[in-house]
Amino acid sequence: MKQYVFSFYTVQGKTIVWEEAISASGMMEAFSKAQRLLVKHKQEKGVPVRVRYKGVRYRQTDIA
Repeated sequence: MKQYVFSFYTVQGKTIVWEEAISASGMMEAFSKAQRLLVKHKQEKGVPVRVRYKGVRYRQTDIA
């Protein structure tokens, strides 16, 4: 499975940026999962949240 990386960020007040790697078999599945995360983050944070597609990881690498 590929990992699709998305940046989520808020634009009101102090800008907060974080990344989410979503495991999916295709682009449409990744975008639908990102949309669900977007709605969840909007409810949790109480401010508008935006999302931006960053790229694809083809294999999972642990650099910790």
